[in-house]
Amino acid sequence: MSKLTTEARDGGLSFSLSFQPLESADRKTPTGDPVDVGPYEVSADGQFTAELPTIVVPGNANPISGNELEATITLTGALCAPADFVCGEVTGTATRPIALDLEGSTFAMERITDPSSYPAPVINCDRDPARPLP
Repeated sequence: MSKLTTEARDGGLSFSLSFQPLESADRKTPTGDPVDVGPYEVSADGQFTAELPTIVVPGNANPISGNELEATITLTGALCAPADFVCGEVTGTATRPIALDLEGSTFAMERITDPSSYPAPVINCDRDPARPLP
């Protein structure tokens, strides 16, 4: 889960993010510590590049191996008016549990207006659905 906050800045717009890892078992229950990053500048057409610091995600938020993850990533994408949907590409590297180039990865964030009714999660700008829970 992440919280995106926008701010008018120097005649333009910037945003900050607070990432909260979620347990992979239900994709809803917070786990570990939130990570706050930003601010990042947004261009007039909504485009941005956000170079994030190294982030560590607890193992129970990792649906693939259950091991703790560590990665340094850059998000390149767009805030889609009225900023209810943010998506783009991910570059960078994961260093734990294995070294992995993240080139070709994608991300998507969608506004949650009612925390008791989450929309189906999507993984990219085409709004392709995430794999179903086991």
